[in-house]
Parts: sequence; structure tokens; C-alpha cells
Amino acid sequence: MRSQESHSLRFTSREKRILLIVLIAIAFYFVLDKLPAVRAACSAVIRILRPLLIGCAFAFLMNPMMGFMERHILSFAEARRGRMPGKRAQRAVRVICVVLSAVILVGLVAAFFSFVAPQFYEAVRNLMAHLDEKIIGVIDWADELTGYQFTEAMQEAKSSGQIEDGISNAVQWITNYLNVDINDSQNLIFTATSVGTDVIMIFVNFLIGLFLAIYMLFFKENYTGHVKRLLYARLEISRANLVLEIARKANEIFYGFIIGKILDSAIIGVICYLSMLILQMPYPILCSFVIGVTNIIPVFGPYIGATPTVILIFVTDPPKGIMFLIYILILQQIDGNLIGPKILGDSTGITSFWVIIAVTVGGSLFGFMGMLIGVPTLALILYIVDRLTQERVEKKNLPSSAAEYIDVDHIKSASGEIVYLDENAEAEKEEAQEQDKGNRQKEYR
Repeated sequence: MRSQESHSLRFTSREKRILLIVLIAIAFYFVLDKLPAVRAACSAVIRILRPLLIGCAFAFLMNPMMGFMERHILSFAEARRGRMPGKRAQRAVRVICVVLSAVILVGLVAAFFSFVAPQFYEAVRNLMAHLDEKIIGVIDWADELTGYQFTEAMQEAKSSGQIEDGISNAVQWITNYLNVDINDSQNLIFTATSVGTDVIMIFVNFLIGLFLAIYMLFFKENYTGHVKRLLYARLEISRANLVLEIARKANEIFYGFIIGKILDSAIIGVICYLSMLILQMPYPILCSFVIGVTNIIPVFGPYIGATPTVILIFVTDPPKGIMFLIYILILQQIDGNLIGPKILGDSTGITSFWVIIAVTVGGSLFGFMGMLIGVPTLALILYIVDRLTQERVEKKNLPSSAAEYIDVDHIKSASGEIVYLDENAEAEKEEAQEQDKGNRQKEYR
């Protein structure tokens, strides 16, 4: 009796696949039906795991620096001593490289807040304090450019209070968007307290994440060994090998794309800053920072960054605004055709069509971070699908390359023979000729 019950609980491989598809469909329907609740739950989980996520991000950024320094120090020591240093020396080198990587990362963050952030704030404050004067200057420039043919309309625009009304409406929209009432002192105190608390929590999470990153990098080989042992213990050997292959590919895609994008954007930001200093354009720090940060976003990033910066410079100095627009277009062409390909190469292996889809969907779901990680995530998904598809077709003794299926018309189910389009057309032609010949013979009889 027990053997019959245990036998009835077993599923065939086909039944397992059907059950898995049904469960995935139910989960997908639940996510769509309860999307706000799912987003709230995800936000709560992210908030709880924020120090760990920050630590993983720091470890991700510090690992290339640590690996670079560790390789060169060990190779120098091996060349000098004629042999590789021992385990204790290697651990000491690892500690030094991890600490140096952390110092470099903290130094970059400190440099930003001590050099970039104050000038960023001063530029925004100066712009808001003199925005009406700058808009009047643009109107005067347009009046002069048109040969004073619309002087009356220009003067009316300056004196009718439309500029003040527009600025007031913009301020009101911003305060409504931020849910802040500047006339309500109690609300302002609450908002300031909330912002202060958030800043303190960010600083605490930053410190915790930094220590976690140092710990993860120092013992990363141990963690890797535990994960591999768990995979081989729970999965079949072939499946565990496939998982490790996909993990290595994920590491290659994400490191190649994200680190390359950050480096590429940093170079573009520095070039933009130096060029703006040479051309004596206003707000070099502010505009270069916006251009550099938005350049991280594939495809749409350059246009997202160029729009506000060109408007900002145009409002301040219209001729230089036009010059800056031309300069940014040239700089983006240089980046897209020279700097970017040299740094990134073909790190994702996907076409521009998939890049646009990844940026659009990722940005819609997760904002800026979605735009950044959408491309490598989609590249990894496509790689997994291609890898599993290749495994399946090889089991069926079919061609593995997609290019070999372009001219396929169909595959005979009985023999597995591939029939190509031109062969099928030739067979249909011969069949039609035979049928026409038979019809003529019937008519003759």
C-alpha cells in the first residue's frame, strides 16, 4: 500500500515541466495583478538589505582595483624572488590591496563631496537667484538677432510679468512634486528632519557596506568554494557545470559593461570639463557632471544629459549655448565611434535593437538603475536562452547555429532530414510539372 502511494506521488519529466509552466504562469499573473503590493514588498526588502546591497556594489567596484594591484604586486615579488610568495605573504598582499581599494573608493567619494558638490550647489543657487535676468537676456538676444523686428512683442513679454509667473509656476510644481509647502514652517521642519535622518542612515549604511565589501573581497575564494560545493551537492554534475558557466558569463558581461561604462563616462566628463574651461563656458562643473553621469545610460543617455545642460548655458549665454550644443554632438560622436568601442568592445554581444528594448523596459521599471543594468541583464537572459536552445538542438542532432536555419523550410519528423527553401521550391516545381504532364495525357486520351 505504501509503495503504491509513493508511486502515485512521482511525476514524469513531462509532468514536471507542465507543473513548472503552470506555477510560473500563476506567479506572473499574481505579480501583474498585485503590482503595487509587489513593488512595496520589494522596496521593504531592499530597505532591509540596503547595507548588504551597498556592500555588494562596493565589492563590485573595488574588485577590479584590488585584482589589478594584487596581480602586479605578486608578479613583481615572484620576479624578484624567483618563486611565488607563500600563503601568508599572499594573504598580507590581499589585505593591503583590499584596504588600498577601499581608500581609493572613499577618496573618490570624498573628492566628489568636497569639490564637485559645493560647486554644483553654488551653480544651481546662482541660477535660481538670477533666472529672471537670464531669461530677459535671452529675449534681448533674440530681439537683436531678428533685427529688432519684434521689439514690441519682446518688450511686452519682459514687462507683462509672464517671466515671474512662469518662474513661480515652476517653483510651485517642484514643491508640489516634492510634497513640500514652503509657507508651512511645521512641514518644512518635518521635511528637514526627515532629510537629516535619511542622510545619517545613508552614512551609516555606507560605513556598514564598506566593511562588508572589505570582508567579502578578503574571503571571496572561500565563498566561491562554498557555493560551488552546494551546486554540485544539489544538482546533477552537468547542470552544475551549466550554472557555473552561466555565472562566469554573467560576471564577464556585467563587469565588461558596467565598469567599462563608468570608465567611459568618467573620461567623457573630464574631457567635457577641460573643454568647457578652454572655451570659457559657464557652469563647467555642473554641466560636465550631468554629461558624465547621464552618459552611463546607453543610447538615450547623451540626449538626456545634453538637453538640460544646453538649455542652462543657452539661458546664460545664447551664443555659447549653441556652441555647446554643437560641441556635445561632436563629443558624443567621438565617444560612440572611438572611445566607447575601445573601452567596452563587444561586452554584451547584443544588437542595438535589444539595447533599446533593455533601456526602455529597465528605465520604466527601475528608473536610472534599470537603464544601467537593463542591458547586461537582457544580454545574460539572451545568452541563457541561446545556451539552453543550443543544448536542446544538439541532443536532437540538429545544427546549433541560428544562421543554418535561415533557409530551412521544414524538418521531416520521421527521418529528421532538413528541407531547405530552394530544395522545397524545386520539389514543388517538379511535382507541378508531373501533374501538368498527367493532365495533358488525360486530355490526349
